[in-house]
Amino acid sequence: METEREFRVKGIATDVTTYEWEEDDIVNKAPVTVEKISKRKGGFTVYMRGLTQDYEWYFSKGLTTITVMDNNKGIKIEHEDGTYWLELQYNEELLEFLKEFMEE
Repeated sequence: METEREFRVKGIATDVTTYEWEEDDIVNKAPVTVEKISKRKGGFTVYMRGLTQDYEWYFSKGLTTITVMDNNKGIKIEHEDGTYWLELQYNEELLEFLKEFMEE
């Protein structure tokens, strides 16, 4: 099983401060490029390059929602508690790589 793959997928990474968040709780909404995704036991890590810093975000199987948005215009990867999410350009290869983490 392949456990790591490089990508060049552009998107927006959004991070909020609280569970009961409002629009003003968004601390970080940054344009990013997903450079690599690494699978690990129980989840995966997304490695991203932003304009001013790099990010590593961790997602766990069963606590992550991966959805295709707007008739294949984008992909949303969201942590279950809704405190951070990625909205990415649609990429079939990325979806195929993460299919084991998508709910049936």
